[in-house]
Parts: sequence; structure tokens; C-alpha cells
Amino acid sequence: MAIETLELALDPVQAGWYYDPDTGQWYYYDEEGKRYFYLAGLFYPVMEWETAPKVVNVRHGDTLRISVSFKYSGPSKTCKLYGSVGQKSAFNIFDEILTATSPSFTLSESTEPKTYYRQVDIAITTAIAAGKYYGIYAKLIDGISFKERVTGSVALEGAIFVVSAEPTFSDFQITDYAKV
Repeated sequence: MAIETLELALDPVQAGWYYDPDTGQWYYYDEEGKRYFYLAGLFYPVMEWETAPKVVNVRHGDTLRISVSFKYSGPSKTCKLYGSVGQKSAFNIFDEILTATSPSFTLSESTEPKTYYRQVDIAITTAIAAGKYYGIYAKLIDGISFKERVTGSVALEGAIFVVSAEPTFSDFQITDYAKV
């Protein structure tokens, strides 16, 4: 019995319009592979979302640290890490609410992929409401095009929960009593 194989040559997405039969939506891909949808005369970038592997509880006044790793080979390049906290809105758009940028760092010249580890700290402010879940994502910036899973992450849905800072009382007890 002979084994038959089927080989497919999958070309990278070319710039242009594509129809998604699952959603019934038309999307536009630019030359860099970024996906957009068109609504009311404007193009909106579409983000890929995944459920976060864990939830971090934060309060207003806390700092969220997003740590990333990536591989780079090529000429020496200076860039920054950009992080964002936000929420999913219509058509999988990442609605950024809080953002931060790391100090500049240099990727050294290398012919072989070298792994880098970086982090960006985002201050948790009252711009986001308590008692809600929010998503996060990070990307390299300053002369670097955003491409999911290459120069930036997918959005992690439900990555943080903002804990309410409601005042609470506890352990109330009489500690002494005496005639005065």
C-alpha cells in the first residue's frame, strides 16, 4: 500500500482584502501583515486575543510589570518596549487605557538569534475602574513595525483584575472597661 502525501505551499498573506467566512467580515491586510477592518470610512486595527494564563490582582496605585522575551539577529538597533492595559471592544480592537514605555535599550549586532529579556512597568491609575478585568499587550517600538508574535504580543484577555479599595472594618472588640 502506497502512502499518498499532499504538499501545500502556503504563501504569506499579500496586501489586500480578505473575507473571513467564520465571521462574515471583510479584513484588509497591509504590506506588513497587519489586519484591519473598515467601518464608517475608517480602518481599525484588529488584535488577536488569547485568554491570559493567569490573573494578577492590582489596586489603584500599584505598578504592573510586564516581562517579555524575544529573539533578535541583525545589525545593532536601539528600541523601547511599550506596554498597555486595556479592554476588548468591537471587532477585537484593543482599546488602550493605560500605557507605558521602557527606557531605550540596544540590541547588539548578531548573525545568530540572541534571546533578550525586557520589562515595562505600567502605573495602575483610576483611569481604569475597580471591580473589572482588563487585558494587556506589549510590543517593541521606535523604528520597529508591529507584527503579532514577532515584534509584539497578542492581547491577553482577563490578565489583570482591579481590586476595589473599599474601606473595611474588622476585629472590633472591647479591650478594657473600668469605673471612671
